[in-house]
Amino acid sequence: MDTFIIEFCYKNVTVKEDGNNFTANCRICPNKTISGSIRSSSNFLKHVKVRHPLRFKEYEKLKDVTWKKKKRILTDFDEATRSSVEAEPSPSGGRERRLLREIKKEDDVQAIFLGSDFGAETGASSLGSEIPPVIQNNQGSPMVVEVQPPEESAYEDRRRRPIILPTPTCQEVPWSGFEKAFTFVRQKGKNVVVQCNYCLPAIKHVSSAITSASNVKKHLERAHPEKLREIERARKARRRGRYEPPAQDEDPSPAKMPKPQEPTTHERWGSSREPVTQRILDRKIMDFIVEETLPLQTVEKASFVGLVRLGLPKDLTVMCAKTLRERIEKRATSMQETLSHRMGAVEHVATTADCWLDGKKCFLGVTAHWICPTTLKREFGALACRRLRGYPTSDLLAKALHHVHVQYRIHNKVVSTTTDSGANFAKAFHVFRAKEPSELTDLGLEEDEDGGDDQEAAEVEFVPISELLDGQPKAEEEASESEHAGLPPHQRCASHTLNLVATEDIQMMISDSSVNSPLGPFRKLFCSLMEKCSKLWSKQNQSPQIAEYIHEQCGVYLKIPNKARWNSTFEALKQLSELLSTVPLKVDAIMDQCSLVRITAAESLVVQEYTEMMGPLAQSLDILQRENGMFMGYLLPTLYNLDRKLHGLENKPVRYTYGLPLLRGVREALRKRFAPIWEDKKLLLAACLHPRFKVDWLESAQTTQTNRYMMEALLKAEIRGTVAEDSDGSSEKDQEGDDLEDDFFNIQPRGRKSAVDTADEEVLRYLKSPSREVSSLHAFPRVLRCFLQYNTGVPSSASVERLFSTGESLTTVKRHSLSDDLFEQLVLLRQNMAASAF
Repeated sequence: MDTFIIEFCYKNVTVKEDGNNFTANCRICPNKTISGSIRSSSNFLKHVKVRHPLRFKEYEKLKDVTWKKKKRILTDFDEATRSSVEAEPSPSGGRERRLLREIKKEDDVQAIFLGSDFGAETGASSLGSEIPPVIQNNQGSPMVVEVQPPEESAYEDRRRRPIILPTPTCQEVPWSGFEKAFTFVRQKGKNVVVQCNYCLPAIKHVSSAITSASNVKKHLERAHPEKLREIERARKARRRGRYEPPAQDEDPSPAKMPKPQEPTTHERWGSSREPVTQRILDRKIMDFIVEETLPLQTVEKASFVGLVRLGLPKDLTVMCAKTLRERIEKRATSMQETLSHRMGAVEHVATTADCWLDGKKCFLGVTAHWICPTTLKREFGALACRRLRGYPTSDLLAKALHHVHVQYRIHNKVVSTTTDSGANFAKAFHVFRAKEPSELTDLGLEEDEDGGDDQEAAEVEFVPISELLDGQPKAEEEASESEHAGLPPHQRCASHTLNLVATEDIQMMISDSSVNSPLGPFRKLFCSLMEKCSKLWSKQNQSPQIAEYIHEQCGVYLKIPNKARWNSTFEALKQLSELLSTVPLKVDAIMDQCSLVRITAAESLVVQEYTEMMGPLAQSLDILQRENGMFMGYLLPTLYNLDRKLHGLENKPVRYTYGLPLLRGVREALRKRFAPIWEDKKLLLAACLHPRFKVDWLESAQTTQTNRYMMEALLKAEIRGTVAEDSDGSSEKDQEGDDLEDDFFNIQPRGRKSAVDTADEEVLRYLKSPSREVSSLHAFPRVLRCFLQYNTGVPSSASVERLFSTGESLTTVKRHSLSDDLFEQLVLLRQNMAASAF
């Protein structure tokens, strides 16, 4: 057994009667007796390790030091004995005595380190201490006898016993580089059991030798190969820059001096290892300034320059604000050319326009939308965010919008321009509407019939002589501009119109209703509810304590409506209705905490009916305001199905208690607002040409004037017109000549179909096709051509509102010095980069 632990931590050793076991008292614990076998000291080690861990660590350190020193002394003694035997055949007793004195001296040093109590109680050295024999007294009980072996036999006894080196112990992962990957669990002899941190929450234990990490490497290679590669790279990097000092008992020589530490090389971000050039640096800086809408003076700040140049070569420089301005202007010009080229490859383009007021400045925003002919996906580009001088009248808007179309060379391709229902836009498109070719022909015939004298008289104008001297008359310039400012067909924003139905029309119905009217009870309860909700929302915004209390009670914060968007008000009321139906007591507690009157049961029923009635309208708004995958063909099916859903709510078995008059008013307002487009031919064709709808949507939205069979006939007629336009004059003459020859020779044509019959067959195959994907139109080229013509337009102008949200981030105090042109360039660059259009 290991007698060193007995001498170090125990006293009063007593041998039992059988001679194989003995007991000892702990030096630290009072009246604590440990029993164990003579052949094993596991019980004694376990007690010290569990109850006295600090003492156990001291024991481990001292034991290692003691055994090393004694082993070195014995080794020196063996070498000295061997050399003396070779020199003198007779043994030397003085040499043995000197060896014993050195061992005794080492034991005395150990006793001094452990304290006087230890030295006094142990008495014997660790090499010479033995378990005393058992001596029976008259009563037969064992007695403790301290035996001091003679000095002469101490060395012989030590030589007879084998020297067993202790097993190294550890309390952490012993392998360098694997500390983060594994956690120490326990030590099992010469092996260490660790737990893999990458396998969590699953528990995975791995056992490996203290001196070898082969097992843990195999586990990482099998389960986490990427983590193993990272560990190997980190170990190699540390090995290149690691410094190992020489041992204490060895003299450092020049041959053993460590190599100078090499600088650690770090890999670059990204997959490419190409060096950073000045061109790449300039492009990245410009992208950062544009995307984050920062002031141009940011590039001249010392902190920004120091951050950018960190780790870059000294020959690279950060451009100044003036250079950045020039680069932005150059990129904006390139962006305009790119957009013009992309839109030049398509036949039809749609635009959206809107006005934006920022303080004393007015801006016109224009965006373009088209369909890629190959992928049939919607593409987008921001065209202008232009400053308008003066009040945005109809003629000023017409000129500015026409100028934007001409600048990008799309004035002959725009199929429609979508705006809100503003009076200035409506007048501009009504007055400056582009003339159709048929209208121009009719006007020309009428002028010829009137006679030349009247025409000459009409062309006579009196111009002041001062304007002739200055150059071209201003009146003539304005007249020429107005004459050429032809605007495309106007499309009112459907989402803006639906928003008017949900806000202004409902507000007008509520305000016009009296107490005794059918809408009177709803008006009273709804106004009272909105007043309480407004105060509750204000409390949450103004008081952090109230906001935290609401979150503790409901688990979420209340949604705050935005006055500019009715959707936000609907979502806020819908959330409140759900809380009132699920946790009404918590809502009452919140109202009490805010010192507000509680929401009554009637008001709770009113908000529930309101959200149920207005739910289809809110869903229609979300559909039409979508940008990706939105086509003009969605407009009429959405409106027809909205009216159908409202009609179903109106006639449901369980009638509404308060909201039925409001529901009928909403249906009436919806029909009135969209009266001009319910039977619009172009919108009907756009819906039928979309594979998602075809003519099937008419079955659920039939009217007296439109049905499935009428739309099939209209669709065939449209495709026939397209075929007739494609036919060439020369081919018609050749066809006529062939027909005359066939008549002369009395030859009956077999199997030859006319273009009209082919178009009708294509329409029938398109309508019978089960596919609802837009990509299926590639199998029907004539239908595809009409689809691009009627579905390029967009039913909502939400995209131009997003353009203005980008402009708001630029109009701050730090950017007040931006010119109008630079402001427009920054807005367009950021918007087009965000939309991946440039």
